[in-house]
Amino acid sequence: MRPRLAPFVAFGLALATLPAAAQQDEGWTRFLPAMAPGLVACLEGEAGGVVTAAMPMNHGRVLVRLQRPGGERLECVAELGPPGRPSRRETLRPVGVEPPWPGEDGRRFTLHPLCAGAAGVRDEAGQPAGWLNPEGCG
Repeated sequence: MRPRLAPFVAFGLALATLPAAAQQDEGWTRFLPAMAPGLVACLEGEAGGVVTAAMPMNHGRVLVRLQRPGGERLECVAELGPPGRPSRRETLRPVGVEPPWPGEDGRRFTLHPLCAGAAGVRDEAGQPAGWLNPEGCG
């Protein structure tokens, strides 16, 4: 069994350095430009899939929660490349009964907009990466 605490500790430390208003307003999406290539890599080959949450990890990786159209939840780890370069999916596994992360499934990142309220997302290099859909969309 692999240790699962390290990403959450790093995420908690990152949260602690942000003002409380930023923590409440943006949730997991505050790191979206840096994580976007990893989210795209995790969604590739997952037709109709959505990212329900993500968090940066150590060593240039991102941990991503996905949901397939039938409701199955998955966890993906992607290696992030330099800004402007594609990322590579490393692992994809079913989540099963693991509890949701705080803020999971509020807003959804997708490769195509799910509704009229979706906002385009650009990566750190300024390239279009996908769409952030508001709560209750799709």
